[in-house]
Parts: sequence; structure tokens; C-alpha cells
Amino acid sequence: MKILVTTDFSANSKGAVRFAQTLAKKYKGVRLVFYHAVEFMKPSVWSDAHYSRYKKEETQRLEQELRKFVRSVAGQNTAGLKGAEYVADACGSVGRDMLKYARDHKVNYICIATRGAGILRKVLGTHTSYVVEKSEIPVFVIPSKYRAKALKRATYLSDLENLKNELGEVSSVAKKLSMKIEVLHYVSVLPHEDQMKKSMEIIRKSSNKGIQLNVRKSNLEQSLVERVSEYVTKSKPGMLIMFTKRERSFFERIFLPSKSAELTYSTKVPVLIYSK
Repeated sequence: MKILVTTDFSANSKGAVRFAQTLAKKYKGVRLVFYHAVEFMKPSVWSDAHYSRYKKEETQRLEQELRKFVRSVAGQNTAGLKGAEYVADACGSVGRDMLKYARDHKVNYICIATRGAGILRKVLGTHTSYVVEKSEIPVFVIPSKYRAKALKRATYLSDLENLKNELGEVSSVAKKLSMKIEVLHYVSVLPHEDQMKKSMEIIRKSSNKGIQLNVRKSNLEQSLVERVSEYVTKSKPGMLIMFTKRERSFFERIFLPSKSAELTYSTKVPVLIYSK
């Protein structure tokens, strides 16, 4: 399992480093690639040869800085960092080039940190929300103040429409990390009996035993984001897992920011987001 861990050397990005190290310590098959994107400007008076030398030297320097930064976050406990890679990538667009690097190097997961943002930034976008919206690769979104702790239970937020396939993805990562799964579903009226029976049968047949289905009635005075954030705060799962629809119209992107992007700002636990 290769995980691309992004950082800009800021205090906010330390959460992603801590979480990735937690995964690497827990699961021996995890391989970490720490990634820093940097934009280089070419002064008009520089020759191509001079600019090329400068970019190479600066990239090497930043890779050393990246290694020092990760080690400073890890402190004395360097478990899980053996064999890690450190990459400074010259880019023109941070989010776009980050996703290109992940695709080209066959990354299995992207790990990125976030912090609270105002509604204007949620609508206009940040690097985190861009990656969440555009990535075909599953994305771990980590609160900036995350501290390493045991990952015992994952809450998987589901609309139950594609439960069989989605549960297969969720079960795969949950098994690797030895986490129990809770399927969280909200209904605005009484649960549809046929749908509940079908969902329970899918859960029963799952290779991952002990999965619990938690059906809760919606509070229409709250948005889904508010309901889930409140539930997560009370139940304290180790991780929230959800699937997001990538194909949305221009007007949906502007006026209806995705639930997955909003939840990355409002929850206090790591969020794993898959593309539908």
C-alpha cells in the first residue's frame, strides 16, 4: 500500500504526517512517500541552462528540508518511516500536479491535512477541497491537530444505494488496519423495509464479520453535514469513511459544495473519501 503524504512544511500539515506514520506502524505493507510541491519562477534574464541547474539544486535542498521536517514531527519515534521516500516536485498547479504525480507513480492513497475554512473558501476551493473533488484515488483528509491514537472503529456513512460494492472497498481497508465497521445511514421517514432487508443481507454475507448497521432518523432542522459532525463528536470513531460523486455540473460545484468537502472542515477525526 503506497501512500502519498503531502506537506507544505506548515504546522497544519503535521497532522497528515502523524496519521501516515500511525498507519505505517500499524500495517507493515504501508510505504510512505512524503511530497512537497513547489513552483519555480524563471527570471527573464536567466538562460535555460542556469535555470535548469538552479531548479535541480533547489529541488535537492527542499528534499533534504522535507526529510528534516518529517523527522522533527516524528521526534524520537521513527517507527514506520523506514524506506520512506521524500519528493520535492516542481509544479505549475499544486493540486493538479499532485494528482498527476499520484497517478503516474501508482499511489494507492493520498494523505492530506486540512483546517477550518470560511464559507467563501469552501465555495472557491482550497488545495484540499480540489484534491477531494478531483481525485480518483482514495484520499485521507486529516485534521491539522491530529494526534496519533488507536484506530479501532470506522464509521462508514452510506446512502445504501451501492452498499455491496462500497462495503467491499471499506472492508478491504478496515481489515488491513484491524478496524471494526459501523454503517451509518440517515432516513427522513420510516426506513424502507425492503431496502433494510437487502442491506442486512449484504452485511451478513460480507467477509468482514461484526459489521453494525446504524439507521438514524434525520433531524430536518440540521443539514447532513451538521448531523454527521454532531454524531462523530459524540461517538468518537477512529475514522469516518464516505464516497463522493465526482461528476457534478458547474452550478452544483458553485452553489452546492460537496458534502465530503464540507465534512473535511467540520469533523475532528480523519476522513477517508472514495470516488463513486
